[in-house]
Amino acid sequence: MDAVEKSLENLMKDDIPSIKTNEIYEYVVQKRHEVVIVTVKFTTPDLAIFTQSYAAQTSIEDIKSVLQEVFKLSSEFIEISKDGEDIRNELTLYNFDFGEHRCLDFYLRSTHPEKYISAKQAYEGLAVPDIITVTVEYDDGSTKEVVVEIESKTILKPYLGGYLNKVTQIEYHHGYSQTGPPPPKVVKTHRDTQTYWMRNRLLDTHYSRATQMAKSDIYIPSITDRILTSGPYETADEREARLDIEGKVRIIQRYFRAWKLRKALKILCEEYRKRIRLELEDEAFLIREDEERKKRELIGKVYPRTKSDFYMLYKMLENWKKAEIERIKTIACGPSKLAEMYLLLEKEIAMLLSIERQKEVVKQDLKIKKDIEFLKIISEPLAWNSDYKNLFIEMDTLETQKGREYFELYQRLCDHTLDRDSKLEVYFEVKMSLEGHVGCEIGLEILSLIERACILITRGISDCHLETLQMRIEACVLKHLKMTVCCEGVAMRNARVREKLMKDNMFYCSRCKTFKTSDEFAFDTRTNTLCVCNSCSWSDKIMEPWMDIQPYRYLLKCIRREERRQSSHSSIAFILTEKDLYYIVNQIWHSHSAISECNDIYKLRLCRFFRDEDWAPWNCILLTYEETKCHLKVKSMEKVYDQEFLQHVNKKHIISKSYFAGVKNLNNYFEDIGRVDSRWDEIIEKREFVAVNSKMKIFLSCH
Repeated sequence: MDAVEKSLENLMKDDIPSIKTNEIYEYVVQKRHEVVIVTVKFTTPDLAIFTQSYAAQTSIEDIKSVLQEVFKLSSEFIEISKDGEDIRNELTLYNFDFGEHRCLDFYLRSTHPEKYISAKQAYEGLAVPDIITVTVEYDDGSTKEVVVEIESKTILKPYLGGYLNKVTQIEYHHGYSQTGPPPPKVVKTHRDTQTYWMRNRLLDTHYSRATQMAKSDIYIPSITDRILTSGPYETADEREARLDIEGKVRIIQRYFRAWKLRKALKILCEEYRKRIRLELEDEAFLIREDEERKKRELIGKVYPRTKSDFYMLYKMLENWKKAEIERIKTIACGPSKLAEMYLLLEKEIAMLLSIERQKEVVKQDLKIKKDIEFLKIISEPLAWNSDYKNLFIEMDTLETQKGREYFELYQRLCDHTLDRDSKLEVYFEVKMSLEGHVGCEIGLEILSLIERACILITRGISDCHLETLQMRIEACVLKHLKMTVCCEGVAMRNARVREKLMKDNMFYCSRCKTFKTSDEFAFDTRTNTLCVCNSCSWSDKIMEPWMDIQPYRYLLKCIRREERRQSSHSSIAFILTEKDLYYIVNQIWHSHSAISECNDIYKLRLCRFFRDEDWAPWNCILLTYEETKCHLKVKSMEKVYDQEFLQHVNKKHIISKSYFAGVKNLNNYFEDIGRVDSRWDEIIEKREFVAVNSKMKIFLSCH
C-alpha cells in the first residue's frame, strides 16, 4: 500500500464531518496527478436524455459554453439545474457527489422565449466515421496504432405496431421491431424449389428385410416379388397438357367468382327486401297517423279539451257564418233578408253559448287537475342528480311524509264510492288531524261541516242530498292544506317550486298589468318582446283572428319527423311554430301546391327544395305528398323544371329569407347549446318542444 492510500485510510478513519467524499477523492487524485472523467446525463424538457463526458475540474460555465455550440444557443439562455435547484456558474463537478461510477444527472432547459432545447438537436450533426485509428498496447509496454475500417450495417427495421405515450410523447415499438428484418422468403420460381436435394445414407436393414439372393444352397420364395417395367417416355409439354393446371385454375376461379357473385346478390336482395319493407311500413304509418289525426279532430270537435280544439270550433263557426251570409245574400233581400240575418244571429249566439259552457267544464277540470298537481308536489320526495357518478338521489323528509299523508287523506275524502261507515272513518281522521288548529277559522268551519255531515249520514240521508255538503268539505280541506300556517309548513314546498320556476323567468304583461312566467306568453319567430300573455290575446281577437291551427301543427310535425330521420344539423324546423307555418303556407305559397294547384291542406307537404341542404323557410316548396316523393328524387333542377318555375320559387325563397331574418340567430344560439349539452339529441319530442319554447322566449327577451 503506497503513501497516498495510507493517507486516505487515515482520513477515512477520522470522524471529521466537514470533509466530504468528493474532497477526499480530489485530494487523492491530485496526489496521483490523475484526471477524473465524469459522465453527465442531461435531461431535456421533452424527457429525452443525451450524455457528455467532462473532466471533474470543469465548471458549469465551461459546460454551458460547450452546450452553446451544440444547441446553437447563447450560454446566457441555458439553465442547468439538479433536483429542482439552479446551479451557479462558478461551481465545478467536484462540488457534486458523483459516486464511484462517476455519473451525474442534470436537468437542462432554455430560458429563451422562442427557442427550445431538445436532445434530438445534439445528435443531428453526429456522423459515424468510416475509418478510425486505435492504439494497441502490448505486454512489453510498446504501443502501435492500427487503422480500423467501420462497416455500416444499418437496416430498415419493419414496424409491427407499438404505442405512443401521451404525456412524454415517446413512441415505443414492439420487441420484434427492434431486431433485424425477417429472413427472406424463398421465391417459388427459384431453381432450388424445382429440384430435389438428393443425399445418400448407409442404413442397417432389419433381419426381416434382409436382402439376399437365391443360390443353389438356399431357397428364397419369390411370391411377393414384383416385376416393374418402364413406361413410355413423357415429355414436359405432354405432362403439362395431361395435368392441365391452368385449366383447373380457371375452373376454380370461375366457381369462386360465381360464389362471390351469388353472395353479393344475396346481400343486395336482402337490402332490397328491407327497403321495400321499410317503405311499406312508412306508408302504413302515414296512413295510420292520418286516421288517428282525423279521429282526434273529430273528438276535439265534439268534446273540446285543449286551446287548439276551441280555436278549431271558433274557426268552424266563423266559416259557417260567412257561408250563411253569402247564401242569404243570394236568396233573400229586403225584410226576408233581415229575418234571415236575425235567425243567423240567434243560431250564432246559441253556438257560442254552448262553446262557452264547454269551456267552463274544461276550466273546472283544469282546476281539479291543478289541485291534484299541488298535492303531488308536496308529497313527492326531494330528487336531484349528485355530482358523484351522476347518481339520481331521492330523499324523503318529514315534510314530504306529512304531505303524503295529507294527499292520501284528501284522496279518501274525495272518493264517492265509499260506504257510510268508511265515510265516517274518513271524517274522523280529518277531525283528528285538526285537533291542534283551535284558533283557525277554516279548521273550525271544517269541524262544523263534518259534524253536520256525520249527523245526516247517521240519520240515513241519501248521498245525493249530501253532495253539496261534501263539496264544501273538500274545498275547505284543500284551502286549509294550502295555508302555510295551518299545514305545518308543508305548502312551502309548492312555494319553493314556484319560486324556482319564476327565477329569471318573469315578464310583464302590458294588458292585465301582471307579472307572469314565459310559458304564459304567446310568441313566434317574429316576436321581439313578450308583452301580451295568452289570456289577454285569447280575449282580444281583433288583433289576431281565429284560425284552425291543427293542420299546420300536423304539417310541422311531418317536417320535424323528416328532418330527424335525415339527421339534420339545423334546428330551424324545431324553432318555427304553427303560426309561422300558417304564414308560410297562406301568405307565401298561397295555400296551394306550386305544381298542381291542389289546395287541400291535409294533402300538402312543405319539403326541401334542394334535398342536400337542411330544411328552412328559404329552402322549401309546397307540394302534395305524391309530388314530394317525386321531387326528392330529382338530382338536377335545371333538367326537370323550366327557368320560369325556378325563378318563381327563388322569389318565394327571397321573401321567406327577409321575413324570417331573425331565425338564423336563433339557429346559431341553439347550435351553441347543442355543442355544450351532449344530451340535446336524446330529448323526446314533447320535452324538446317545451325546452325550445322556453329558451327561445328567454333569448327574445334578452335580445
